[in-house]
Amino acid sequence: MSEKAPATKKRRAVQFNLELIKRYDKAGPRYTSYPTAVQFTESFNSKAYAGYARQSNEEPIRRHLSLYFHIPFCSTLCFYCACNKFITKKKEHGAPYLDRLFREIEMQGRLYDQDRRVEQFHLGGGTPTFL
Repeated sequence: MSEKAPATKKRRAVQFNLELIKRYDKAGPRYTSYPTAVQFTESFNSKAYAGYARQSNEEPIRRHLSLYFHIPFCSTLCFYCACNKFITKKKEHGAPYLDRLFREIEMQGRLYDQDRRVEQFHLGGGTPTFL
């Protein structure tokens, strides 16, 4: 039985689009908080936040809600990650965090009309599967 030589792939030269690189060669926003970090000021406090939340209930065309739940636990560190995280293998650290998260959900829920539809739901931060 004769063996066939493996097919060889032609290597293509890598081409860089310098115009595209220049356009995106700058820091971009990180959307891991609300308000976004660029909006953090002393004047945007809990009262201002509650006002914006309630005002959104009155908009003529009410937007659907997008929810993000930050789960900061990871069992190992990813060095590329810039999220707020807590590195541990102790699963019991999750329970107190979830108790506080559920209280936060209740407080936030009181700000929005109950008929607002949740259109997006995201888990992020660390490794949500940690829980």
